[in-house]
Amino acid sequence: MAELNGGRLLARCLANEGVRFVFGLPSPEIDPLLAALDEHGMRLVPIRHEAAGAHMAEGLYKTTGQVAVVIGNPGPGSANLLAGVITARHEGVPLVAITSQHRLGIVYPSPPSTFQGQDQLDVYRPAVKWGGPIFSWDRIPEVVRLAFREMWTGRPGPVHIELPAPVLYATGDESSVRVPAPAAYRAPLPEASEARIAEVADLLASAARPLVIAGSGVDRAAANEALLAVVERLGCPVIASMAGRAVVPLDHPNAVYGLGAGGDLAKREADVVLVAGSRLGNLDLPYDKYWGDPATQRVVQIDVDPRHIGVTRPVALGIVADLKPALASLASALEVRRARARDPGFLARCRRAAEEWWGEQMRVVESWAGPGLHPARVIQAIGTAFGPGAIYVTDGGFTSLWAYWFLPPTRPRSYLSILELGMLGTGVPAALGAKLGSPAREVVCVTGDGAAGFHFMEMQSAAREGAKITVIVFAEGSWSMEVPNEQMLYGRNFGTEMGTVRWDVVARGLGCEGFYAESLAEVEAALAKARAVAGPVVICVRTDRAANLGVAPEAGLRFAEVYQGPM
Repeated sequence: MAELNGGRLLARCLANEGVRFVFGLPSPEIDPLLAALDEHGMRLVPIRHEAAGAHMAEGLYKTTGQVAVVIGNPGPGSANLLAGVITARHEGVPLVAITSQHRLGIVYPSPPSTFQGQDQLDVYRPAVKWGGPIFSWDRIPEVVRLAFREMWTGRPGPVHIELPAPVLYATGDESSVRVPAPAAYRAPLPEASEARIAEVADLLASAARPLVIAGSGVDRAAANEALLAVVERLGCPVIASMAGRAVVPLDHPNAVYGLGAGGDLAKREADVVLVAGSRLGNLDLPYDKYWGDPATQRVVQIDVDPRHIGVTRPVALGIVADLKPALASLASALEVRRARARDPGFLARCRRAAEEWWGEQMRVVESWAGPGLHPARVIQAIGTAFGPGAIYVTDGGFTSLWAYWFLPPTRPRSYLSILELGMLGTGVPAALGAKLGSPAREVVCVTGDGAAGFHFMEMQSAAREGAKITVIVFAEGSWSMEVPNEQMLYGRNFGTEMGTVRWDVVARGLGCEGFYAESLAEVEAALAKARAVAGPVVICVRTDRAANLGVAPEAGLRFAEVYQGPM
């Protein structure tokens, strides 16, 4: 009889589900699992903070679709991890949060005398899609199956497994273990019926002014090609949600910027709207003032999660289905239908309105005379240096908005934002996770200095792992996004001054290369040097605070409406 300890059994089960990376730290309670990773083709990536491990898992999933395990050790480690798990829940990121635990004799419940005693099951329950403990060796495969089944049901998200140390150290008979392939216990995602696809195709084919709105779910489902086939067969405008910036190339001939006059025109005049992989959340301003009459405008929504259907706009037809086959079927159905006479100038009017609005709003950048450095011009220089083939990770307040507006068009799954939960500090660790999953691609993180401060120590993790990421920190020494509201209401600022940091100097202390720039010429030179460096690089750019605050009034108003509702 071959004996197998719980750590090796758990490693086998996780590898069977496609896990290749584990982000976390060792401790006696979890060591049997970590010791078994190598033999099952998994890699342990030690971190400097547990929440950053979850953000690494986020970067890995958003760029490659891979699921990672993140470790929270008893008490403090699991508490630290929680913020990253909450972020994953909001961002729709599947990961396995494993919290290790002390011996059963002092937990469930823990008396006041217990060191690091915490009921982690109750703490995690509201933050995850599903969670449960493993109390015996023989249930390890079953509980892992339960967790992964729940993870992939509907919109993906984090799950939680609690592991008391004795379970990982326990041994059992290897011959008694069954670890079936995922397909043997999990059904595939739901598919749209031919009848429902036909209904959607009929609606769209009969529309005079169809419109497609695409969210980040298209990216996650790898449905980008199918989506564009639908758009091109309809010859209609397509708007990507803010979180779904990578879904449709910005330079696609049918693309219309959604948060401006062109997007307003498209949403107001469209008679049939197809919404794919988006909840139409507040970031996309789902308010009546921006849309056509809900009594006559027909909205069709396709999403993998039924809870997303009709959340902010009434639907004529809602379909719960995997987007990739649904959109591919819809494209085929449209190909064999004769479309009615369309409004031939609809797309051109929307694009013209978008371009005119954009030119007007972004004069704040063109007219900037200095003497300081405008963040938008730094963003443009970054895009010129790295081009459309890079993976871009954005983090921060105004910095992330300038990045959203001025970075180049990107490939699918290549623009990572914080636009669903808005958690600061995800940038550096998410960039590391993206690089680990896509080692051959350039990974660029654009971050404000406030956001960088949360998890900048993970640059040491990047140096240790030999992960070539380039991080550009926009350094003003201020929580600049909080300044306008304080000035408007109180005529002064409080709590916004954080002090300046030479992030390039800190980076060199962490084993990375560091450059500093105060002019556009210095930025361009630093970017060229950064691309030639073999390891991780930080460029500290001294941007101008007044320029950063100088967002075009109408663009700023749109963002304010996210928080305050329609104005």
